[in-house]
Amino acid sequence: MPLHQAGRLGEAEALYRRALAVRPRQPDALHLLGMVACQTSRFHEAIDLIGKAVAAKRDVPDYHANLAFAFQALGRSSEAEAAARAALRLRRPFPEASNTLGNALNAQGRCEEAAHAYRAALDARPGYAEAEGNLGIVLRALGRPAEAEPSLRRAIAANPGLTDAQTAYGLTLLDLGRAREGEAVLRAVLDHRPDHAGATLALAGALQRGGKDASPVYRRHATLDPADAEAWNALGLALQAAERMDEAAAAFSRARHVRPAMVEALTNLGTVRRLQGRAVESAALQRLALDLLPDYAAARTNLGLALQESGDEAAAEHEFTRALEQDPSQSLGRFNRAILRLRQGRLTEGWDDYRVRFDSGRLRPKRPFAIPEWQGDELAGRRLLLWAEQGLGDELMFGALLPEALARFGPLIVECEPRLVSLMRRSFPGTIVRAPSGEARDADCHLPFGSLPRLLWRAVPHPPPLGWLMPDPHRVAEWRRRVDGLGPGLKIGIAWTSGRITVERRRSYTDLMDWAPLLRLPGLQVVSLQYDGRDDEIVEVEKALSLRIHRWNDLDQVGDLEGTAALMANLDLAVTIASSAGEMAAALGVPVWRLGHRDWTQLGTMVRPWFPSMRCIPPDHGQGVGSAIPKASQRLRRLLEGKA
Repeated sequence: MPLHQAGRLGEAEALYRRALAVRPRQPDALHLLGMVACQTSRFHEAIDLIGKAVAAKRDVPDYHANLAFAFQALGRSSEAEAAARAALRLRRPFPEASNTLGNALNAQGRCEEAAHAYRAALDARPGYAEAEGNLGIVLRALGRPAEAEPSLRRAIAANPGLTDAQTAYGLTLLDLGRAREGEAVLRAVLDHRPDHAGATLALAGALQRGGKDASPVYRRHATLDPADAEAWNALGLALQAAERMDEAAAAFSRARHVRPAMVEALTNLGTVRRLQGRAVESAALQRLALDLLPDYAAARTNLGLALQESGDEAAAEHEFTRALEQDPSQSLGRFNRAILRLRQGRLTEGWDDYRVRFDSGRLRPKRPFAIPEWQGDELAGRRLLLWAEQGLGDELMFGALLPEALARFGPLIVECEPRLVSLMRRSFPGTIVRAPSGEARDADCHLPFGSLPRLLWRAVPHPPPLGWLMPDPHRVAEWRRRVDGLGPGLKIGIAWTSGRITVERRRSYTDLMDWAPLLRLPGLQVVSLQYDGRDDEIVEVEKALSLRIHRWNDLDQVGDLEGTAALMANLDLAVTIASSAGEMAAALGVPVWRLGHRDWTQLGTMVRPWFPSMRCIPPDHGQGVGSAIPKASQRLRRLLEGKA
């Protein structure tokens, strides 16, 4: 025993074996030799030796407790539970046995019972750091981070070497919204234990939730635990978020290799293939996921998207509907069905489905209000707050219904993008127009802009007034002098790309050089409506084509929407891709040619009912938006020649 207690395990083991050679069933020697095996991670041997000690003498609680520890070390949780309970029947309180029982119960997913066992250990031995840490870990798993935090903090203070407790503490801080502290704790764990797979995975998840690039940390975890399919899948999601699609596909494929029946990796790989333009392959992967798990509503929604991308709208709608039958809360499926139905002009059904847009994960979250959302019933003296949602382009699109809403439901309060407030006030005199406020104490109910069509355009859109957005007349006059000073010819504004190009949206945008057929037309004065500047690209094209694209350094087209509106009001025409520049010009009543694929905002028509002055010029079938530019150029040439 003294050699064993001194940590001289090899010498102690030799003595125990000599004792057993004399008395093979001596229980203390069997038990102590089993403990040496535990301490040297030979758990199978430990179970055999301590099991023999128990068989020889069943009334020693330490034998059962240490047998439970060995079972749990090998993941044999049911046997560990039985052995720990046997120890506790012989001795109570018994903090070590209670702690091991908690570990066994936790491993079986019986978290509440595990928490009870850990508390019993702490009652028996206050300050027992390992049990305190385990209690914190299980409380966090139960979704109770506020209770977990003090337990984990006390455990780490008592024993800073409890790496699992430190990792859980970092995650708990993240759960409590203390992101900076949580990340710092996880990084500190990895400073001391760079090979700690759990902390590495936790840090990657923390970075991903914070909108940071987590892929390098996920990659490090993959080297530590290459058989972790969940981590490969998470790496794929991080790479997909960073729009590194080839790498994301490789990560999802690796997850499938590790776990062939992992339906999440299958459907995620299918999504990447759809985003890469490989819709047929995407549909095949989604069907494979559904073969493995027929009730997997997310895969069915993704199958619908792949079919829609392939042009089979009827089959796509069928899959969206089946997804909703399997999981009525599958809001992404309902949102996509809404977009499909609106694209087909089925407004009543489409707007009803569109209600779930805020829950779909595709749009900005819904603003919280203390007042109820209006459902379209009689207002009966109640004051309605209408508030803008999504980006500037959507705000102007849905804002086209404000004149009708004010006529039918007024007086109203309108909250809009701060840059638009002065324009909106001028456009709707007598209406309270303001930037988004924290509270709406002067309103009785609220409604987001995107819900107006469900009330006003359920069957046939009513065209809004031409040029409902009113610019400042004084600034319009100032810009008239500047625009007239450009010289003779039609004054044409153009916008060709976006500052928010995603993989899904890339086909909707162009490079400025693609516009050469239009830019070279004689009799034009071309003005840039590209709100993000793009001066380097403009200069390059000007040099290559020996022409001038007009812009003004003293006009901030992002921050000064009053100035931008005054400029636009002096143009003869705006030719744009799908962008907020085109939406604003059309809201001002300027003629706009919109280059883009047919989309849901056309509501089943060949135009965009929101904007009477807008005309749509689609690209060739299967081609990018750039193929619409020659069509616009030909139409503009005819206009210049007086033939249109």
